[in-house]
Amino acid sequence: MITYKLVPKESTEFEDIQAFAQSFDHEIVEHPNINVYAHYNGDRLFGYSDHVFLPTIYPAFHPSFTKPRDVLQVMSDWRAHSQLSGNSGYIGVPLEGDRPNFTEDVMKKLGLRRNFREIYSL
Repeated sequence: MITYKLVPKESTEFEDIQAFAQSFDHEIVEHPNINVYAHYNGDRLFGYSDHVFLPTIYPAFHPSFTKPRDVLQVMSDWRAHSQLSGNSGYIGVPLEGDRPNFTEDVMKKLGLRRNFREIYSL
């Protein structure tokens, strides 16, 4: 069973999830407008989501601990959460050339459509 847990900023748990992210070449940068949710399958931490300026969500999944079905469930859960919260909901993923896991075909299978917009940050 997949569960989600809000990770409090400035906690040892937040530092642990930052180390977890680094273990598979990701980085969580603390920011006042960010909420990080840890993804657990039973007791096993397998991923996390950055919620920045809701309703945009940036998921990340550790390749050693994540099954394709886990990705599908997490993406569907967050889409439903966004819709139930009255938001249109955006999923932020790297451009196809940077991360081949999220191709146009994969995103269509997840029921998501491309907006042909890029998000820039400072």
